[in-house]
Order: sequence, then C-alpha cells, then structure tokens
Amino acid sequence: MLSSARRLSLPVVAVVIVTVATGAALGVLAGTATELVLPAAVGVIVVALAIMDLTLIPMLTLPATLALIRVGGALSVSDVVLAGATVVALLLIRGRGGIALQPLVWAGLAYLAAAIPTLVLNPYSANVIEWAHELFLVVGSMVVGFAIGRTGKARAGLLLYLIVCSAIGIVAAFQAVLSLAQTGAFQAVYLPELHKNTIGGMLAAALVIAFARPVWLRLTRRWGYFFVVLCAVGIAASQSRQGIVGAMAGVLFIALRPRPQSGRRAKWVWLAGIPIAIFVVMQVNAQLNSNNQFDSAHQRITWYSDALRVWHQSPLFGVGLRWWYTTRFDVAFQPPNAELEVLTSVGVVGLIGFLVMFGAAFWLLVRMNPVYGTVGAAVVLTRFAQAQFDLYWVAGQASLLWIVAGICYGVQALEQAQATDATTAPPAAGIRPAPGRRAVRAKGTVAT
Repeated sequence: MLSSARRLSLPVVAVVIVTVATGAALGVLAGTATELVLPAAVGVIVVALAIMDLTLIPMLTLPATLALIRVGGALSVSDVVLAGATVVALLLIRGRGGIALQPLVWAGLAYLAAAIPTLVLNPYSANVIEWAHELFLVVGSMVVGFAIGRTGKARAGLLLYLIVCSAIGIVAAFQAVLSLAQTGAFQAVYLPELHKNTIGGMLAAALVIAFARPVWLRLTRRWGYFFVVLCAVGIAASQSRQGIVGAMAGVLFIALRPRPQSGRRAKWVWLAGIPIAIFVVMQVNAQLNSNNQFDSAHQRITWYSDALRVWHQSPLFGVGLRWWYTTRFDVAFQPPNAELEVLTSVGVVGLIGFLVMFGAAFWLLVRMNPVYGTVGAAVVLTRFAQAQFDLYWVAGQASLLWIVAGICYGVQALEQAQATDATTAPPAAGIRPAPGRRAVRAKGTVAT
C-alpha cells in the first residue's frame, strides 16, 4: 500500500513542481523582460489545453479573436493563437471529410493568388510577411473553423464568444453611463486595447450570431435575444456607426430567410431597421455639414482622396501590402475602406480577387442548407458591410468571419457523418433483419 501511495503521489508532485517552476519563470520574466510575459503565459495555456484535449486549441481561437494585445510589437495574441490552432486543425481534420471545405478554400486562394504579383513588383519584407499573415487570416481561419465544427466544439466555442462579447457590451454601457454622469453627454467608449470601432465590429458579429440562433447552437429564443440586447447596448455605447451598419446588414439578411425552427421570417426587423438607418444617415450628414474638418466624416474623405493618389502610382498591381508602414509616400495610414485598402495594396487585379473571394464565399454559404449556411453568410455580409467604412485587415476581425464560415462546413460534415454511422450501424442483438435484405450469419457466410 505504501508503494501504491507513492506511485499515486508522483503525478501530483510532478504537477506541483511544474506549476511552481512555471510561476517562477513568469515572475522572472515580469521583472526582466516584460514583453515576453504575455507570449509565455499564452504558451503555457496552450500546452495545458493540448494535454487535456487537443480539440480545445482550435476552439480557443474564437474568444482569442477579441485579444488584440500585441506580442513583441508585431503580432497580436489573436494571430499567435490562430497560427498554432491552424497547425493543430490540419492534424485534426485528416480523414474527417475536410475535402468538403475545398470550395471555400479555393475562394480564399483566389484573392491570395491575385496578390502575388505585388510581392514580386514591391520586394520588401513587410510585404511578404503580410501576405503570409493574410494566408493564415483567410485559409487558416477556414481550416480552424472546420476543425471546430467537425470535432463537435462549435456550440461551446460560439457560446464562449457570445458570453465574452456580452461582457464587453456591459462594460461599454457602464462606461458610457459613467461618462454621462461626469460630463452630461454621451461620449464614444474606448476600452483598453479596444477602439470604439473595434468594439462595434466585434459586438456586431456576436449580435448577428445570436440573432441567427442556428439549430445546432441549441440556443433558446430567450437567451438569443438576451445576447442580442447586450451586444446592441454595447454597440450603442461605442457609437460605432460601422458596427451599426454591419449588424443591420447581417440581421436583415437573416430576416429574409425562414427560420429552420419555425419556418417564419422576422419581418418586424425591417421596420425596426428604418429608424436606425435614419439615425446613421443624420449623424453622417451632421458631420459633413459641420465646420469641423477633423471629424470622422471629413477625415475619411481626405483619406479616400489620399488613398486614390497612392493607388494611381501602380493601378494594376498596387504598391504593396502594408505600404503605410514604409516611407515611400508622403502619407501613411491604413485606408478605412476595404476596397481602397485592397486597391492601393494589390491593385485592380488584387481587388478582383478580393471581390471574388467574398462573392464566392457568400454564394457557397447561401447555397448550403440554411440550417448551416445562414449564420455563416450573415457574418460574412456583416463584416463586408462594416468594412465599407472601416479598416478590413485587422487581426481578429479579419479572421472571425472565415472561422464562422468554416464552422458551418464542419458542423454539416459532422452531422452527415453521424447520420451515416447511424444508418450503417449493425442491428442490435435479437433484432432480425428486414425481409428481402441480406443478413450476415455468425460464421461469416451470407444468406438471402
């Protein structure tokens, strides 16, 4: 019994030693190299999750899209988690019907292939690095999403995303009320590491997912609207007009399609959208008619004009990805419009590929069974609509839509595999095969 107790205590002692050593190492880093603390902590969490259940790592990418803190000044936590999860996802989907994702992947590769000429014509390191980054943001996210859905983690991952976004909405609303009490006016909310438009974009996607309530998410109507309200309050607190436009686009699309649960369409949404649209238009018109040349509306007009000047220097293939981090031009900014951002970076050829990527992906998701495809198409549309007035290639937000699209394919593949297993399962003991069907005898001979 003593030796048995010793054997049982060895794993416990090992865990304690590893925990103490890890804590000590992080403590040393906190005092000597603070920039390495966060990457090290993330690494520890990922290793722990891999030991418990490898399928948890892809699932972690959903809440990680909200973590935009920089790691070493270049990549965000979201990027690091996505890169690691992509490698794991490629291992998880082997032999699990990953071929079903091929059409969506081809849509993503259409843009990435169209962007290759600018790598040749504009040889600088940031150009190549950003292309690889976008490869992970698009194709890597699709693969990770498929793995999440195929391994049965879609519900847990999306619910975790909704919960965190709802918490952000609550904090943003509290901050807005606090600002009102102190200044007597509602002011746009900025949270640590979260710009107001970032808050709006994140919560817009969460709102659309909650409103869609796909059957496989197993989210009741009450809980669905609970998340919708919290996210809507957060968007209102952030005063992100881009987030409002994106959320409206996704919700109105969902309202066009009958719900699988009831077969009904939410027609009331269209009436509710009218005052919201009027509010956004009035806000923009008020800024355009003001004398403040530095408000968001006037500033965007200036940026659009400057972006077109940059594009004219290389109309066909663009001036290179992340050109605003170089010193080749008299302006340095990321254009707050998806098409202008792509047009200046990879030219007309790249823009065609970009639009093909979005158009093909949206069409593929619309053509899917609505049980799976509606939420994916709505999130893709939400992000595209929002990016008409905001930055597109932003870590986290540029990957979430493709993760959700991949999840739709993964969940469909999972349920098809489960249905196939159910129909091919051998009959239970004591149940005779149906007349006219072949039955296998115990000795392996076949009788009819």
